[in-house]
Amino acid sequence: MTDGLRILMITHHPRFKAGSRSGAMAESLVRRGHQVTLVATSNDRRLGTELSMSNGVRVVETPDLLWGRLRSGWDLWDLLNRMAFLRKDDDQYDLVHCFETRPTTIYPALDFVRRRKIPMVTDWNDWFGRGGIITISRPGWYRRLFAGIETYYEEAFRTRAAGLTVISTALARRAAALGVPEDRICYIPGGVVPSEIPARRIEDCRARLGYPAGAPILGFASADSHLDLEIVMEALRIAVGTHPEMKLIVSGKTSSRVADLVRSYGVQDHVVFIGFVSSDELALHMGAADIFLLPFPDTVYNRGRWPNKMGLYMCLGRPTVSNPTGDLKALFERHRVGLLAEWDPANFAEKILTLVADDGLARELGENARRVALTEHDWDTLVSRLERFYDRLLAR
Repeated sequence: MTDGLRILMITHHPRFKAGSRSGAMAESLVRRGHQVTLVATSNDRRLGTELSMSNGVRVVETPDLLWGRLRSGWDLWDLLNRMAFLRKDDDQYDLVHCFETRPTTIYPALDFVRRRKIPMVTDWNDWFGRGGIITISRPGWYRRLFAGIETYYEEAFRTRAAGLTVISTALARRAAALGVPEDRICYIPGGVVPSEIPARRIEDCRARLGYPAGAPILGFASADSHLDLEIVMEALRIAVGTHPEMKLIVSGKTSSRVADLVRSYGVQDHVVFIGFVSSDELALHMGAADIFLLPFPDTVYNRGRWPNKMGLYMCLGRPTVSNPTGDLKALFERHRVGLLAEWDPANFAEKILTLVADDGLARELGENARRVALTEHDWDTLVSRLERFYDRLLAR
């Protein structure tokens, strides 16, 4: 391994975005002896670039004139501020790692590597265009304005980089189809920092938060995108027929659509909304659950991504009920971290009831999940793979 690399990372995400892939990689690289500068979008600044240090990472936050979903890599003002800063930055970097290839990330990166004659790596962490996320969770006006642009920026620059990191094997195949050589692609799924999410005893979490001690409790964690909950609510309606005391804890900022959905299935007395809470509070609430739920239909969008909540679920050491889609299917089949259900509410409910009835099986699957979090999805383990990839690229 090359010691003490100097790495420039550029992302269109805000610095404090929950589950930030760039931030997690940057902090892990610093822990492993490298120096990292992370260029990110300011949460709210419209003027002025701000520099700070965060867990050893040098953070550069650039201003953006847009708002909401548009504050995500499209602003010319942000782009110009980044290029201006990087042209004055005299740090001697070994490589640039560009997270996604939207205008505010790819153009400053291309300008920088052209002038410095160093390699560029791009990261692909979601399937945005061509039937991906833009068709699932974006409003109609956004799709009409950005569908073609999103696909162009997602695909056009992949072959111009020295290397590519991908969050899913589906994106690796898509990159190969675009012409990226397979030896220039590195698969790095979503990771966790297990020490920050210790396994918790169900009894302790319930006693602290006031959840009923003997009731079966299910958990569904989300920040604000409560997708595919229909199958969960129908499965819950079926399952409470056997266990009337069953509860479902749902986290995150929920819309009126979610509340209406719960009422439409008649399970409002069985659902506990905890809202958007801190990471520590979320781990406590989810730690009160016996079983986690992760509805994951077989769509282009899901095949191309990694659900970050799976890392939380595995760290807490509980089994998960999900669907055989994308890389989750391989994870469940290889490591037995839960049960896979058909995309059918009755079968989903059957898997839940199987785990409620078989405490030994639930405990075994939960222990498997915690072990996998510690051994395969720890960010430091994943970043050791990234270091080897960097070494191969720099050796060229």
